[in-house]
Amino acid sequence: MARKIDADAIRQRSRDRYFETGRDKRLVKFIDKLRDNAKALEKGNGSHRRSLFVIGETGSGKTRSIRRILPLIAEWQPSKDQYGDQVTPLICIKPPKPCGMRALAIELLTAMRVPVRGRKTDPELYVFLKEQLRERGVKAIWIDEMQDVLRNNTPKAIQAVQDVLKALVQIDGWPIHTIYSGVPALATFLQGDRQLARRSYVMRYEPMEFPDDAEWIEKIVAVVVLEDCGMTRSDDTQTDVFREKLCRAASGAFGQLVEIVQEACFRAADNGQSQVKLSDFSKVYEEMTGCTRRDNVFVAPNWREIVPANALDDIAPPPKSGRGA
Repeated sequence: MARKIDADAIRQRSRDRYFETGRDKRLVKFIDKLRDNAKALEKGNGSHRRSLFVIGETGSGKTRSIRRILPLIAEWQPSKDQYGDQVTPLICIKPPKPCGMRALAIELLTAMRVPVRGRKTDPELYVFLKEQLRERGVKAIWIDEMQDVLRNNTPKAIQAVQDVLKALVQIDGWPIHTIYSGVPALATFLQGDRQLARRSYVMRYEPMEFPDDAEWIEKIVAVVVLEDCGMTRSDDTQTDVFREKLCRAASGAFGQLVEIVQEACFRAADNGQSQVKLSDFSKVYEEMTGCTRRDNVFVAPNWREIVPANALDDIAPPPKSGRGA
């Protein structure tokens, strides 16, 4: 009698999995720099570098890494003050869409549960924001998808963002440390502003490449398929060609590669299979990208020439260059 596949259990186990890599250790070191600097500033001898930019393509895993590490920073966890009031030293937000500098300020105030009363000009709003950050004991801010703050990439818009980012870490008598994460467009904020660059650290989440990361690719497939899902693999998913195809299908993005493997296993489980096959990967890739069979990395003869980001170019023109991310 065939073993019954518990698809729900497989999904739960697999999605709970976190692959710790050398990037996590590097990220911890960067965040520790901010943490240690905060302590040094209390003694009057800290560094002016109070920001960390974490930059990588969509699906690279940067958000999940940061979200996993921040709860480990004891000084940034919620607590009660001497009056019994809640103190939240760490604010984590994503910019609203659409987002300008005013909307960003309001989002930060909302995260602190501070209402904005009366009409305030943008400069007045940011003065109020800085006052509230200090009064409420905020020590650190993480803004994910920070590139969304730009409505456009005009020099004036970029300068406005740069000025605000510098202002947040220069509140008189109250040093705040900031983390910004986003896609490569985020690097725009650091270009052409030496003051902001001198106040920041930068960590890149580089894409995976084949064959350099072949061992990691194989480890991800083996762990997800065998350990998390309790399945076996067909022979055509155990070759170097398959591993290279998988890397290309994910555009080298670590998190996206994990997701493709998980979804292929989920598809197999939903179909009552105890083995994941190449056909599961090709179908999942088709569903994720909307590609035609001739543009499917897993089955097309010219798969090395395929660019996953161009999967829909046959039905829609590519976006114009120069647009905001």
